[in-house]
Amino acid sequence: MEMRVAAGRWTPLLLLATLLLASNLVSGSHFRYGTMSWRPIDATDTEVGQTILADPILVRHTVAFEFKAAYRRDYEWGKFFREQYRPPNVAGGTQVWKDGGSCYTEDSCSVLGISNPSNYMLFPFIAQGFYVGWEIKLAVGRSYFELNVTGPNANDELSDTRRPCVSPFDTGDKPLCRGGVPSGTQYPTTQIDPTTNCVGSICAGSLVPYEITYPDFVSALTVPCEQVDDAEPDYCSPWSQTYGFFFGDSDTTGIPLSTDVVLEITEMNYEVTNVGNYLLGTASFYHTYQEAGVPKKKKDDFTPWTAYFTGGNRLTYSTDRLINNHQGRFRLELTVNLNYPGEVIGKQGYVPNNSPVMTALPVLPVPYTGRSEISANGVLATFQVSGFDPDIDPEAYKGNKLESNEAVYYFLGSQRKMGMLLANQVPDLKFPSRWFRAEYEEARRDCYLSSCIPVGGVADPFILVGTGANLIPAGVNLTVGQTFTPDPLNAAHNAFATFKYEGTCSECAGGNRTCTQLREEGPSGITIETPLNFTCELYEPWDNNVNLAHQPERLYLDRYSGVVQWETGINPRDVDNATYVTDFWNHRDPGDETKVTYAKRLAAKGTQPSPEQEPLQPGFYNVVFDVRSYSHDPDCHLKVYDAATLGSISPHTGKAFTLPAPGNGGLYTEAQCKAVDDENMIDIAYVSVPLDFLLFLYPPASWCSKSKCRNTQAGITTFRDEGFYGTQNDVNVLSTGSCTICGGGEWNLYDVSAAGLTDKQLNLTDYTVCLQDDDCKYDFDTVAITPAIEADICKRNTPPKWVDQASAGNDDGNTPTPRLADRPTWSTLRVVPSDPTSALASDPFIDGVPIENVYPGLALFLGQRSSEVRFNLTAVDEDDCVEMQILPIGLFMGYTMYTMTEDGLTKGTQACTYKDATKDRNCIYNMKLELIRRIGTTNQFYRTFIWKANDTLPQIQDPRPPNVIVCFIPFDNYQIGVRRCVNIILSKDQALFWVDARPKLRELFLSENERNDAFEEIVSKCGLSVTGPNLKHYENPCEYTPADLTTFYISPGQTLEFYMTAMQDSGNPPIGIYISEGGTMRANGTVGPPEGATFEYLEYDDKSGKTHLRDPAKRRFTWTPKEGQQCKYVLCFIGNNTRELEESIEFTSTFFWTRPFVPIPALLDERCYTIVVADQQLDMQAGSFVDAAAALPSLTSDCGMTFSMWFYPEGTTTMSLATFGYTKPGETDNIVYMLEWDPVTAVVFHDGITVQDLGQYYRLKFSTGQSYIIQTDAEFCVNEWHFLTFTIAPNGNFVLYLDGVETTHYSDDDRDFHVVAVETGSMPVVDGKVEIIGDILNNNPGYTGFLRIGSFDAVQTFNGMIGDVRIYSRVLTAEEIGAKQFVPLTATSEVGLEAYYKFNDGSQADNTLGNSVGQFNKYRALPPDTADSFCNLAGDTYCNNVAADSPAGPSETEMKAKGQLVTDLSGNGNHAAGCGPDACSTTSTMYFVFAPSPITHPCPEETLPTVVHVDGGNPIFVAGTGFARSQWLKCSFSMSDGSIKVIKAVHNTTGNISCVSPGSPDLTVSALEVTNGGVNFFTNFQLPIYMMERVVSFPETGGKVTIKDACDMIGTNLFSMGAWVYPLSQSSSALEDVISLIGMTSNDQTGLLSVRYNGARFVVYEKIGSTVTPPLGESSAAPAHNMGEGSGWHYVMLSGNTDRLVLYMDGESTELTATSISLSTCDLELGTTTTGRRAFFGYVEELSAFSGFLEACDAYQIMWGN
Repeated sequence: MEMRVAAGRWTPLLLLATLLLASNLVSGSHFRYGTMSWRPIDATDTEVGQTILADPILVRHTVAFEFKAAYRRDYEWGKFFREQYRPPNVAGGTQVWKDGGSCYTEDSCSVLGISNPSNYMLFPFIAQGFYVGWEIKLAVGRSYFELNVTGPNANDELSDTRRPCVSPFDTGDKPLCRGGVPSGTQYPTTQIDPTTNCVGSICAGSLVPYEITYPDFVSALTVPCEQVDDAEPDYCSPWSQTYGFFFGDSDTTGIPLSTDVVLEITEMNYEVTNVGNYLLGTASFYHTYQEAGVPKKKKDDFTPWTAYFTGGNRLTYSTDRLINNHQGRFRLELTVNLNYPGEVIGKQGYVPNNSPVMTALPVLPVPYTGRSEISANGVLATFQVSGFDPDIDPEAYKGNKLESNEAVYYFLGSQRKMGMLLANQVPDLKFPSRWFRAEYEEARRDCYLSSCIPVGGVADPFILVGTGANLIPAGVNLTVGQTFTPDPLNAAHNAFATFKYEGTCSECAGGNRTCTQLREEGPSGITIETPLNFTCELYEPWDNNVNLAHQPERLYLDRYSGVVQWETGINPRDVDNATYVTDFWNHRDPGDETKVTYAKRLAAKGTQPSPEQEPLQPGFYNVVFDVRSYSHDPDCHLKVYDAATLGSISPHTGKAFTLPAPGNGGLYTEAQCKAVDDENMIDIAYVSVPLDFLLFLYPPASWCSKSKCRNTQAGITTFRDEGFYGTQNDVNVLSTGSCTICGGGEWNLYDVSAAGLTDKQLNLTDYTVCLQDDDCKYDFDTVAITPAIEADICKRNTPPKWVDQASAGNDDGNTPTPRLADRPTWSTLRVVPSDPTSALASDPFIDGVPIENVYPGLALFLGQRSSEVRFNLTAVDEDDCVEMQILPIGLFMGYTMYTMTEDGLTKGTQACTYKDATKDRNCIYNMKLELIRRIGTTNQFYRTFIWKANDTLPQIQDPRPPNVIVCFIPFDNYQIGVRRCVNIILSKDQALFWVDARPKLRELFLSENERNDAFEEIVSKCGLSVTGPNLKHYENPCEYTPADLTTFYISPGQTLEFYMTAMQDSGNPPIGIYISEGGTMRANGTVGPPEGATFEYLEYDDKSGKTHLRDPAKRRFTWTPKEGQQCKYVLCFIGNNTRELEESIEFTSTFFWTRPFVPIPALLDERCYTIVVADQQLDMQAGSFVDAAAALPSLTSDCGMTFSMWFYPEGTTTMSLATFGYTKPGETDNIVYMLEWDPVTAVVFHDGITVQDLGQYYRLKFSTGQSYIIQTDAEFCVNEWHFLTFTIAPNGNFVLYLDGVETTHYSDDDRDFHVVAVETGSMPVVDGKVEIIGDILNNNPGYTGFLRIGSFDAVQTFNGMIGDVRIYSRVLTAEEIGAKQFVPLTATSEVGLEAYYKFNDGSQADNTLGNSVGQFNKYRALPPDTADSFCNLAGDTYCNNVAADSPAGPSETEMKAKGQLVTDLSGNGNHAAGCGPDACSTTSTMYFVFAPSPITHPCPEETLPTVVHVDGGNPIFVAGTGFARSQWLKCSFSMSDGSIKVIKAVHNTTGNISCVSPGSPDLTVSALEVTNGGVNFFTNFQLPIYMMERVVSFPETGGKVTIKDACDMIGTNLFSMGAWVYPLSQSSSALEDVISLIGMTSNDQTGLLSVRYNGARFVVYEKIGSTVTPPLGESSAAPAHNMGEGSGWHYVMLSGNTDRLVLYMDGESTELTATSISLSTCDLELGTTTTGRRAFFGYVEELSAFSGFLEACDAYQIMWGN
């Protein structure tokens, strides 16, 4: 970025120390912000008076206005402009209005010398909230006085200013009568409208007309004169002097109706800063619209009423630094149209139309933001306009729209709506103001002539001396502002045109000069004269875009989102020459991305504008927005608009109207009238309200670190703080503690070119030099301060952010989170996918912009009707110090809601009165925010949103709109964060239905009482007979949801498409449709479609010209499987009455249809489908073939040829496989090559006693037309797949391969042995080359070649299947043949491939099912007789109607192949065809069938069993799809040592095979894979096989294993017994018997020696008879399952002799008390079932017993299997 001073952009002005005592300056210094709205009244608006309330007609024509404005607090209220004030009324009395001579009454007017300064009100601070409820009267008047009639004067002339002037350029002053003519003589109008850019009489259209409503009207082009030119208005009150509120209609005398506005103060800001120090107030008042006393809903058929409030001038440039529109007139203008449907309040269904409602901060701070930065809402400096339309659509209660509230559209206000006129004082503060062009040009000329005085004191009046070469002739001299007009009688003028001399700044070489003096009365009556400088660059010739009201430069407003983007530059001093960080777009409709009418890319990413744009000045900017919503006026499209009579130019915007569509008879269409986003649509189509406020542009601020700075001294004074930040605390703002302001935030009237402002003040660098001023005082004084340390100390302010919920819809106390799926997908700017696992979604940046900043999206809150809505809005500011506000936008009030009938229709009566909702605040249905709270000592703050309900009302009668959007913004007093909008949906307990052909569904949604337009739209193209014989449900003509358990068959390369459509009875959107089971598990834990498939939302049109994410919802599943995806996929789909990220869905909480509405488990509402991706083969019987002759001419002796094919023979006689030949004209077929499958007589062994038939075997035979024969041995079988290949080399060498080459089979001593045949020979050669079929055809043009794959004719037939035919125009080597045998080809990688047929061409387009949609099969899993016989709504199947039900599965005769195209996949276009009826035998058949071949990738799904013994030998059955009857069918098992063991498999069915598990060297989990081709195992489908040892499992209820007579083998005096033991019990309440010797002693007593477990250790006991001795000892710790370190398996051995008894446990030995037991006979028991002894709970394996004592070393060896 280049850093340099911006030259010539703006220059310093004098900063005045005091304000002028001139009325227009003072009045202009106090207006900050204003907006207005209106609403119709109802019977509860008692303030309007009983006279109106008693008359329904008057009620229908009366509106209530809401006015909001902010003014400077300490302005001298009561001094000027008839303003008055008073404190709140007290009980029993009314307070008196006060003023200090403001002329509210002429007697008190200060102009007449009765001013009383002691009555000026500055609203000084007394206490917070003290002035709330005080009132200020903003009167109607002109200058100091009322609008009235004065006179007559001495000439009997009246001055009538009761009518405000229509044109802003009308002075209202009559011209002087000249030459003794009488008063009222008509003179031509001379006032000019400069917006026409015309000057003088040459532009008659630029003249300001004299209106017909003015006194003494004769013509629009003439004005009556007066005898004395008093320079005062005579017939209308000019815009430059008029103030007050005007309704737009007139009384019976034609006088416009107006009112004084009483502003009630609601907030007082005492911060003596530029963005503070204001009072904010509201005013409510009523008006009944009329024309000449007759109530009217609008002015005329195509013109609404225009109401406006106008007042004093805006801020000044010199004292307040208002950059644009300084000292301009403000004009808040709105339109009122009462011609909406509905006539009588109380009538059922009546809902009136309200205007939009706007809100804003009086002054909005905006930091400089360059093109390389990303601000809160995207590129450049941005903020968002805040407003909403409180109208609630009654149809929304039924639920056919996304939102109940109507959309609003945002436009920049026109010059007229900004007030049009500016003071244009030359120089600034020089009075009077120059409102009009001629006055400005004269004042500018005067300053030019007087300001440039050289050092010598001689005046330099900017005289242009004519030379004949400088646009004027010699001898002509012009001063500034003079015009030269050629004299037609002067020949010296012939070469010159009219020229006006404006002067140039270069002629004033001395720079700024004094133009005039400002005279003020100072202390002690001393007159002070202050020079007013003239800066010639600032006072350029009149420019409508400068000298009339105008928006800030380079400011863009998005009409849909209200996002404002402002290209400010990087700071006040330097040029921003960086490239744009992203595309810079405007007017993107987030609700409908297909609407690109107004979308405009203002700059492209990576571009750099040329020429470079200079930065904007810091300080105040005025901005006015024109916000619109639909008027609902039916006249718009029902009445003819005559543009010739009514006009084609909007008086409000000055732009041409959008006129009716051609050919529509002068009528607008309804769609045009609803297109409120068209800025130039006729006024009657919309309702418009204003928003007028200030922006404050400033360098971003920085604070000193709270942890490293002392923050005890005030730092830089910014536009809003006196050196400290983080100190404000009140009911709206909470702070975290004081930080010194150490950089930026500065503003003053300074000269940036003179280095009057430091880098610190501008915050231009990553660190500041604040420490040099000792403002922050680094805590570690001994440390040298470096730039790096400073960067860590002085931290730039960042905007606050929302603290989002962890996942959308999960109420964890944080802010409701936008769903990625609902962000727009504008491909022109970025792609934000609905799939959160896509590459774009996983990247936190889209085109370099953080996703959360690109578009805030909608957060979703799901609530219940008649239940309270409550959620938190939590924001965080990562700065060291914070002053946090969380502000609402558009909270709905109860007066906009209407009571409901028992049927859910609006009654037309309000749920709350306006007074209850707004003033008394006791309406239960008002939305509200609780006070802001801080979370502990963190920088997080929250406010709780509450929307209460009457929980005693039935849900259907809840008056709250069921689907609204409310918005909020976080603000830290310097920067505003991203707006967060929450879509609140209030649902009834309701059903959710899959939309399909069930007649009961049609009855529900298309009944007369509950007719649903959305459902009707879905089924409109289906006709009434949705289950009739001519319309099968599997055709899916209505994009119906398929029946539950439907099965789809599809082949690789073909496309499957179906729709999931769901809706609810009440229609409360949005509905989400998700894959709940099956599919692909994604990284974020959600379930997605299979790889390559899409599952996208589609939206229905609500007939308003805009689509919505709404109810019903439709989502389209589309998939074109690729090679390698052959498998069976089971996908389940579920509908939910929300739309959010899948990971937050609770899939067990959807609703199902019962009456009354009762939620039942979601699985009953789930629909599951099977998708089988399978290869197709060609099935031939009784004489059919494929004609594939197109490739033959390419098979020549130049490179030879190769022919390969897979075939599956089923017959037992000789069958032809492929025949090459040609036909001469008039002759029979000539065979060149023929391949045949030939049976061989069975081999019989006869030993004289028995006959042994070895079966029939087959061989492959190749012959030529010359009877050349080569054949294989007869070693092959039918009913399994075979692969044949033959090659012919140019030299005649011939090779015939059957079932591959030597490298593709196993040796004959392998149990997987199979036969491979390779036969070689030679063919006749002529002139060194063999003649191949292509040579014959190419050398004989009259010959017709043929290649018949399959049967040759009706005699030489083929029965079976063929698949994967390859034809090459070269010789493949044996290695190539072996490598390609089991691999589908990639045509683009093959050399010499002339034709490639896979036979995946089967289609249902022409079959007995009538399915004409899609190249796939669709089947029902349930036969018709199990369908729902009642055809009700509770089942997911269709009616018991055979004609409407699909077959259970595919049949072999569905996909006809006769006469059908067989696609060549080589890319050469050598397509083949199934033989037609003329060529094939009439009895032959040929079909495409779904069947696997050895090339097909099999798809194993599950095994039985899954656990086998490690030693192998267990049969394993594998279920799945795509198992071919192939001699190469194999299973492979991975071993723990990395090796692979391959086992031949047995084919049972295409869905089941079996193989025997191999042994493994150790315990392992093996990956089982399957191949149809013996090689190329497909690793995408691996199943785990657990190779384990076997153990004994002892249940908790008891179990026992007994080894009888163990003492006979091991004895009891010299023995050892041990085992691996895995205890599961953690209980220590009793001892569990693990290993015991139990039997009889020599004296016939019972004896027991036992190892037991006590939950933590093994304990040894003995028992003789009934005597129980103490434990003989116990082991060290042996934790049970899941009981910490060392838990699990333990090796336990008890070893004894006559002297010792030792317990070994996990290798450690414990000496025990020697046993005294001696058993003569005994059994060895594991566990026990004996009553009174506790059973062991766990596992035991590898028991060993020895007749000897084992030492520790021996026990350790045995423990590990040695």
